[in-house]
Amino acid sequence: MTQGRKEEALKELQRAARVNKKKVPEDVLNNIEMETTSERRNVLDIFRISYLRKRFLIMGFDWFATSLLFYGLSLNVGNFGLNIYLTQLIFAVVEIPANLCGLTLIQRFGRRICQACFLLFGGAACLVVLAVPKDLSMVVTVLAVLGKFSATASFSTAYVYTAELYPTVLRQNGVGLNSMCARVAGIVAPLIRLLESYHHIIPMLVYGITPFAAGCFSFLLPETLNVELLDHTEMKKPEHGPSGDDYYAEEVEEHKL
Repeated sequence: MTQGRKEEALKELQRAARVNKKKVPEDVLNNIEMETTSERRNVLDIFRISYLRKRFLIMGFDWFATSLLFYGLSLNVGNFGLNIYLTQLIFAVVEIPANLCGLTLIQRFGRRICQACFLLFGGAACLVVLAVPKDLSMVVTVLAVLGKFSATASFSTAYVYTAELYPTVLRQNGVGLNSMCARVAGIVAPLIRLLESYHHIIPMLVYGITPFAAGCFSFLLPETLNVELLDHTEMKKPEHGPSGDDYYAEEVEEHKL
């Protein structure tokens, strides 16, 4: 409907009605008028429009840091002191409660605070590992598992949060670009391990500082819990939900190509 494809919208409604064994009047869409006209945007608009550029850079860093933490710990599973097979099993199992916990907490406390805290907690876990003696392998493994828990929860939060930060006309482009940042981190993560030839603490230091910094930057993003999602790039102050100062912190400029 926002793209002016009324006939296709009607067909989709009729298809949904058939599945649900309901009837849809032929004129159901005749009285619906969209508030805005059709808007054509492309991926470059994410970089042209100031508030979208800010969100892309911060969320891109979040995705990068989350992936770096996730793969950094996963690839380092043999260096925590316990049996590698047992540790790998624990690393796999912990992803189940991490995903459930992440998706539950974001509905109660909001996306921004959860995204930030998961990254801060995961980064802190990696940094604390450096202070624990290597002979305390159980403690090191527990901290690593907590870091993996945080990375997994951060991933599940990022998928939801990122989609809500972009308007409908650019949502798939925004999520795709930010997801690409995570793939870059997946490539870089094993290479960072090579830095241990200079000093053994460098890899874990990088795995810890990066998500910790990303968590701090996450507080600069707007909250999207219970906020009406944008369809177009022009933002409007909501009548209900979080305060305008919280979600619409900066004025949006009109960008005409």
